[in-house]
Amino acid sequence: MSTSLSDNQVYPDFCAKANIDAALFSNFRRNEVYCLTLEHVSEEYGKLYLDTILKENVHLLKSIELFKENDVWGNPRVFEYENVGKISPTTLRYIKVLSDLLKLFSGLDGMKICEIGVGYGGQCRIIDCATSPSAYTLVDIKPALMLTQRYLDNYILDSVLSYKTMNELKVETYDLVISNYAFTELPRKFQDVYLKKIILNSNSGYITYNEITPEAFESYKRDELLRIIPNSYIIDEEPLTHAKNCIIVWNKYN
Repeated sequence: MSTSLSDNQVYPDFCAKANIDAALFSNFRRNEVYCLTLEHVSEEYGKLYLDTILKENVHLLKSIELFKENDVWGNPRVFEYENVGKISPTTLRYIKVLSDLLKLFSGLDGMKICEIGVGYGGQCRIIDCATSPSAYTLVDIKPALMLTQRYLDNYILDSVLSYKTMNELKVETYDLVISNYAFTELPRKFQDVYLKKIILNSNSGYITYNEITPEAFESYKRDELLRIIPNSYIIDEEPLTHAKNCIIVWNKYN
């Protein structure tokens, strides 16, 4: 059994190669293999994410030029959007998640954050350039982390970064845990590890939930996670990218 939907050997192999091959790295965000797993947000969904940002947290657009620097590396597809100019729709999704986090948790400054399933580190960089977390732990399979570190090493970040695989984690308390789809794409036995080591010890959390794993994964369903995670509740995914998607949120201080 794979460790997740993305751990299909083709994706990890590409990440490992892009980490050491300058030509691959320079265009990794357009590579067909990579785009099957990440960097596949459409131009149309980019517009929907932008509309949500404009509605919920328009002041974030004051930092749009800083956010656009996410697109300097990897040669992503960018599109022209009214009010912001050319930007990757994936970067707009990361900004929208930041908007949600600021609204839900009243600021991220000084927080110790852990992200499960980090892509190439784009969400981390968006959060770091707009807020001031004290520490940021990125958790993924080793080949993905190698590419993530190569990407993030091109930026000056204020947070103290650490890169961990599942087995390198210890039981630890975080102020905030984030996972955009990744956690819910894991088999249950791996979800149990993350619940024990990270999620159930975290003060607050934001998990974008989807329900696309094969039956053999026995992944936790939404209602099961709501029973397991104390103080958790559901908010809508906006825009909705799949019929069963939602966002699971908790905050032990509320």
